[in-house]
Formats: sequence, structure tokens, C-alpha cells
Amino acid sequence: MIRSQQTTTSGEEEVDQISWEEAVLGRSPSVSNLRVSECRRRLSSVCWLNLALLMALMIAVAVILYFVVQPYVQARNFQAQSVVSTICGKLQGIVNPEGVVAFLGIPYALPPVGPNRFKRPVELTTNELCKQAWGSNSSDTPQLVTQYKPPCMQLEPITDKLVGDEDCLYVNVFVPISEQTGTTSTTKPVIVQMSGLFFLYGGSADGLSVSAGQQPHAQTVRNVDAIHVTFSYRVGPLGFLTHPRTKQPNLGLYDQLAVLRWIRSNIGSFGGDPTRVTLFGYGSGATCALALSQSLLGHSLFDRLWVSAPALGLPKLTLEEAIIQSEELFDCNSNPKASCEEGYLNDAQSIVRLWSWSHTEPWLKQKLFSLPDLTSNIKNMRESIRFWFDRILVDDGNLVDSRRWYNPSYAVPTVIGQTGHEAALYLAPDTVPFWDETFYQQYLLSRLAQGESSKMDLITQLRFALTDPTCSNRSQPKQLVDVEAHLTALITDARYTCPLTQIIRQWIGQGQPIYRYYLISTHRRFDPYALSSFVSLAFHGWDGMLYLRGYLSHPDYLSSGLVTPKDGELEELLQMSQLLNKVMNEFSRAGRIRQWKPSEPDWDHVNLIDEGQVCRPWKFLEQRCKVWEHLTGSGDLLHLAWSV
Repeated sequence: MIRSQQTTTSGEEEVDQISWEEAVLGRSPSVSNLRVSECRRRLSSVCWLNLALLMALMIAVAVILYFVVQPYVQARNFQAQSVVSTICGKLQGIVNPEGVVAFLGIPYALPPVGPNRFKRPVELTTNELCKQAWGSNSSDTPQLVTQYKPPCMQLEPITDKLVGDEDCLYVNVFVPISEQTGTTSTTKPVIVQMSGLFFLYGGSADGLSVSAGQQPHAQTVRNVDAIHVTFSYRVGPLGFLTHPRTKQPNLGLYDQLAVLRWIRSNIGSFGGDPTRVTLFGYGSGATCALALSQSLLGHSLFDRLWVSAPALGLPKLTLEEAIIQSEELFDCNSNPKASCEEGYLNDAQSIVRLWSWSHTEPWLKQKLFSLPDLTSNIKNMRESIRFWFDRILVDDGNLVDSRRWYNPSYAVPTVIGQTGHEAALYLAPDTVPFWDETFYQQYLLSRLAQGESSKMDLITQLRFALTDPTCSNRSQPKQLVDVEAHLTALITDARYTCPLTQIIRQWIGQGQPIYRYYLISTHRRFDPYALSSFVSLAFHGWDGMLYLRGYLSHPDYLSSGLVTPKDGELEELLQMSQLLNKVMNEFSRAGRIRQWKPSEPDWDHVNLIDEGQVCRPWKFLEQRCKVWEHLTGSGDLLHLAWSV
């Protein structure tokens, strides 16, 4: 019995062992009979801590490796993105360490030299023309485009030093690199920058004093997240004089048309969207952009328009008059030492010197930046300005047609603006900084008062009508009149602000929004265009320089800060640059600006930009323009506007 009992007990133990093994393999064991490891039984909290530390160490190593390896990964991506294929072959750009790929000095037409001088540009539409432009046979090896080309031949202001080259029809492309991927993403908007000064100076070249600070800063390119294009076009006599033999006017404008066609055909290779091209013009480039927008040849080559202070006068120079004018200018009898051909000048340097500073400065002082003289009847300003600088664009009925000047046949979303003191760029007379208020009042009366009874009323109107607007609640200190600021604002109103108000009334209702802005700003005195004109007010082209962040590289602005630093100035300028960049980012994509108010038929909304803020004071320009309507006795102020 005892043996039998023992056997039974052994069998039960075997069954229990099998059940235990099944339990371990097939289901979670009970807490009562689970074999817990010594670590979990005695040191479980320490083990979890070790595991956490190990995971943290692994994450730290991964982060360190990411930041160490990422630049090399991006460098490979940048290298790949800096090679593009265009109609004329592959191009190799250069990667800016600030996050922009730059393609510099790309030809868009044959050099306008020899038989091509004074003719419309020969665009690169065939392989043979591409070979001529590049000076080499096409191959699979990318062409290096990493250096700026010289600007178009011109004279430096004041010194008349000859700079540049006739071989100058080149374009530069700046492509932002996406911060998320380290590569250039596709279908970015395109900003085509059209600069220039008085149709005489300018170009997209490094080291040109008159164009200092006019290349897009890398921060601007990245903030707007759009491709920026700059280019050189023929200026001065080579671009805007009509040769009596070829009889082809407005050659500088035709260069611009060639660039726009090049962009439509090639910008997709750079990651740009050829259907979202914004024409961004300031200085005489704004006038050119406005002319192209009102031309049947140019309006279809861009999709948005942003211009600052273009000349608004009607083109009045006919082709016949232009040819008669050039007959005299190019006559070899008046230039016996110059090289000639068939009785006409054919030496480029002599041709460029036809519009020297001695001819340019009187035009600036007597016409462009002067207060209109309402007390005398000037028979013909052109008699005192030999070369008709106030009539440059030729009404050829083709590219420039005065019949469509104020009535564009095809409207695009438009931003048109100005600074508060456009005329501060070049003071006329140049003794203005030394005037006191009494002398200034006498000057105003001598130019504007047309009767004894109106003199005191005139002074009162002018003093109170030109109160500076503001977006803040800062108080305006009562003090003596700032003669320079008051006079340049008065001239700006006559030459641009009030004529623009009149023109916008004609443009409204064409189905596309028109945004108008008015920018006021002060800064340290510097010479922006090498004109020996030192200005601290918002001058002609200052808004363009703010958008581009050109002050960060302008040598005279930087050096003037060493002498007259202004607390907080740079922060304020950067804030205004950021505002303009943000607006362009939206406008170049959608053709709309949500935070701005477009002009309406019954109200010309003006978006005031002041200290990095935007506001809309109640019709603050209306009273100022009423003063000029009262002075001239007419509601039509276009005759006071800058001429083209």
C-alpha cells in the first residue's frame, strides 16, 4: 500500500511538471509560482534607470551624428542642385554659404557690338546662336557661371569715368535653398528685378558704385522664398538714343523684353514657376516696367507688377523727332577727333560721352528734382537742356504707344508705391541745408505765389498740409520747420504723389487689385548713388534698397555709421525689410496682400508704412493734393509729373 501510494504521488508530480511547462510556454504564469530574475526581484528600479540612460545616450549620439553629417549631406545636395540645364546647355552655379545658389553672368542675347550695335538684341533661339554667345561648342560639361559680368558701358556720375563694357547682356539667377530638405524645391515664384537710375546708370554687376546695395541679399531671397533675377541692359546713349541710320528706338526696353522671354523659357530649369513672374522695378527701372506693362509686346511676359515711383508723364518724343535729334548728336562734324563711319560716330566711348555729367546735372536740378515754377511761363524747357533728357522713351506706336499709356490693355495684380521724400535724392538748389525758415518762405513765394493776396494764405496752407502721417501715437514735437524735409515732400507731391492719385482713378475697375503704399523713414546720412548727395530721408529708391537689404552691403552706408551711429536704426531697418519681404512672399504667390487694402473707385486707400508698421490714415494725402490743385487752378496735375 505504501509502494502504491508512492507511485501515485510520482505520477502527480509528473503531471504537475507538464502543466507548469505548458503554463510557462502558453500563458502568463501566476505571480505565486513565477520564477523572477534576480535583477527584477532585487534591483528592478536600477535596471530601468540603466535602460533609460542607455536610450538617452543613444539619442544623444544620434543627434550629434546628425549635426556632424548633415552639412556633408547638404553639400552633396547643393552640388547637385547647382547644375541646371537650359536651352543653351548645362550651367554650374555657386553655392552661397548663406543658403542661396547663384548663377552669375548667363548670356541672354548676343553681345550688342559691331553690326549689332544700335539694334534690337539677338536672342539665343538656336544652337548656333548659343555657341556664339558662349564662345564655345556645346558639350555635356557644364559652363561655369560663378562671376558677375561687367555692366553695360556708362559714365560714372560727376567724374564721367568710363566703366563697363558693350558686351553686357547677361542675367543672374539667385535660387533659395529649402531649409527643410537642404535642396532647392520646385515651382518657386520668380522676382525679376529691374533697376536703373535716370536711364543713364545701373546694372547687375559687382563693384559698380552707382548700383551699390542693389543686389538681393541672401536673407531677402530666403525670406521671400522666391527666385530672384537681376540683369544688365543697355543704358545711356547706347540704350536710349535712336541712331539715325538704324532708326531703332527704345533698345534698353527691348533688352528687357529679351530677358523676360529668356525667363519664360528657362526659369523652370532653376525650379521657378514661369506662370508666377513678378516684375519688380524701382528708379528708372520702374518706369521701364510700367512701360512694358502697358505694351502689347510686354504685358504677357509677366504676371504681377510691383513698381516704386515711376515717371508718370506721357511719352511725347516721336520717332521722327528722335531721328532729327540724333542726326545732330551723331554728326561727325561736331566731334572731329572721334572715329566715324558714313559721317556718324561709331566709337562706343565717344557715343557714351554724348550724355556726360555736364548735360545730366542741369536736367536733375532744373527739371527732375526742382519745385515747379508757377510764376513764370517757361517757353520750352528743352531749349535749356540740349539733349532732351525729359523726353527719353520714344513713342514708336509699337513697344511704346502713348494711346495706351494710361489705359493698359491687359491688367495684372499691381503694387505701386513711393517714399515720402523721393526728391531728397538730389537737392535743388543745393544750398537748401543752409536755409532758415524765413529764407525758405521767400523761396516758396517766388516759385508758387501768383498774387499778393495769396501769399500769406499759401504759406499757411503749405505749413499745415504737409504734416507727416504716422502709424504710432508718438507726438509730433512743435519746432521750426525742417526745411529739407518740407521742401522735398512738397516736390514729391507735385512730381509724383498727386499725379499718381489721378492715374489710379483711371486704373481702378480693370478687374485686378491695385495696392498703393507710402513709406516714410529716416536713417543716417549717406550717399546712395555716388552723386555726392548725402541724404537721411526716404529717398527715391530707398524702398527698393530696404526690400533687398542693400544697406547691409552699401559701403557708404556702412562707413557713415562709424561717424554718426544711430541707436536702434539697424533693428528698425531690418523690421521694415522683413515687412516688405513678407508682403512680397504673399503677393508673388497669390497676387493678393491680405493685410493691405486695395484702392477702390470711391476711395484711394493708401497703406502707410511707418517704423515697420502698416496703417491707413484717413485720406491723409487728399489735403496735400488739394493744395496743388489750388495752386495750379486745375484738377489735372499730370503736367507736373516726371516725364519719360
